[in-house]
Amino acid sequence: MPRIPLNVLDLASRPHGASNADAVAGSIRLAQAAERLGYDRFWVAEHHGMPGIASSAPAVLIAGIAGATTRIRVGSGGVMLPNHAPLVVAEQFGTLRALYGDRIDLGIGRAPGTDGATAMALRRSAEGLGVEDFPQQLFDLFGFFYGTMSENNPLHSITAVPGLGDAPQVWLLGSSGYSAQVAAALGLPFTFAHHFAGENTEAALDLYRDKFQPSEQLDAPHSMIAVNVIADADPAVVRAESLPGLLSFLRMRQGQKPQPVSIEEALAYEFSPVEEEFIAARNARQAVGSPEHVAERLESLLKSTGVDELMIASAAATPDARIRSLQIVADILA
Repeated sequence: MPRIPLNVLDLASRPHGASNADAVAGSIRLAQAAERLGYDRFWVAEHHGMPGIASSAPAVLIAGIAGATTRIRVGSGGVMLPNHAPLVVAEQFGTLRALYGDRIDLGIGRAPGTDGATAMALRRSAEGLGVEDFPQQLFDLFGFFYGTMSENNPLHSITAVPGLGDAPQVWLLGSSGYSAQVAAALGLPFTFAHHFAGENTEAALDLYRDKFQPSEQLDAPHSMIAVNVIADADPAVVRAESLPGLLSFLRMRQGQKPQPVSIEEALAYEFSPVEEEFIAARNARQAVGSPEHVAERLESLLKSTGVDELMIASAAATPDARIRSLQIVADILA
């Protein structure tokens, strides 16, 4: 397979029995491993109120990861913009740019990354819980970064410091055709969340390319997908590392906020036929299995999607297994 930029998406997952400090340390260790292996970007996702995920404050975590690495680009995958005032995001990422220069990326999403009650607590109001205000929030953010705020905008007299003139590389994230069209209309690079919305990937990317309008930031469409990878030569290791995350996901779909699941609990759990079918469907378009199977799946995905970059989102239960998956993918795509 041809060499394309390889990237990592991380959630600062907290293994069973570990602390939040362990989870954050695991993210830093994973980023350092990715840098050694030649990966290009390391992004952290914004999630709230989930006991097994410690990535609720991407800007803070980005600062720690960038400070512990030297070359790899570090960014958000993403900041959920409706949760934040655009001025705050501009100041935070302007500060990160002041600290780490061109290594900083800002991936932006419109989903809350949590439940409705937590989203309302973040926003301090029930207003803005829909998607209608998202394009204006983007325009406000770009206005703070680039000084393009319309005089009709009541925010036009406000200057983001740091922020103005300190724009990071901005990407739009999504898992639907709506996000693809927004990215296309604004001429932004687009990342599709294939790791949890795998059935809509090609259609969304086709829509993005078909509707793309060149901008000052980008002349032509530039796309990436995130794919879940859990790889090992031993099938028993693959099963042990993948089942805790799958069991947690099943419980979240049932409305729970589960604590991290141990490998022992996951292996002992008796999945119903419906749950087994769900797991098989969820893994069908991901890259979970032997190195040979992972190579086949990645090659197929790169061919069907035609993306310019690939992002690895490993849901393995342990930090060592996540690093091992990155190593295997690096070997495959070297």
